[in-house]
Order: sequence, then structure tokens, then C-alpha cells
Amino acid sequence: MKKIWIIPTAILAANILIMIFGIATNSGVIGAYAGGAAALLTDPLIIISGIIVGISASTRNIKLYLLVFFVGTLILTTILHFVINTSWFLTDILRFNDILIIASIIFLIKNIFDK
Repeated sequence: MKKIWIIPTAILAANILIMIFGIATNSGVIGAYAGGAAALLTDPLIIISGIIVGISASTRNIKLYLLVFFVGTLILTTILHFVINTSWFLTDILRFNDILIIASIIFLIKNIFDK
């Protein structure tokens, strides 16, 4: 059995650790990052994109999983960049991270109920 679930767990853990580090150090930069990520998590387009990526990611083949999970997220982020017409690159980075967070949660839920 392949342990593909490690990748989405690592993504979620890294985001939680970054927020804990920001709280512990009282850092405004990390607070702004976490606030921006939280604000973009409520965008319906990002939620739908994350659900699509999370559901379509393969649980069997690691290459197909990585292709859908990271390249698919990058393509969706690029499409959303032009659809929403953002001018800041940091917004696209946060959007990419938020789609990965939602896709990770959906993938882990799908992986639990798939067994």
C-alpha cells in the first residue's frame, strides 16, 4: 500500500506550524500571511477548485497524484489569476496554498472513506 496520504498531511502540518510560529514570535508578516490565507479560503472559486483537485487526485498512482495535485493546482491558480484579474503575485501564492489546503483536506477525507 502506497502512503500517498503523507503529502497532504505534510502540507496541512506545515501550514499549522507556520501559524504557531507566527503566534509564538508575534510576527506581523506571518500574521498577514495567515490572515490573507484565511481570507482567501472563503472565496467560492477557491473552495470549488480545491474540492475538484481533492476529488480527482488518484489514491493509487503516485505520479498521477503529484501531477493532479500540484500541476492541477498550479493551472487552476493561473486560471484564477486571469479570471479574477489580480495584480499581486503574493495573492497568487496564497491562492495556490489555499487550494492545496482544501484539496489536502478533501483528499484525506476521501482516503478515509475509500477503504
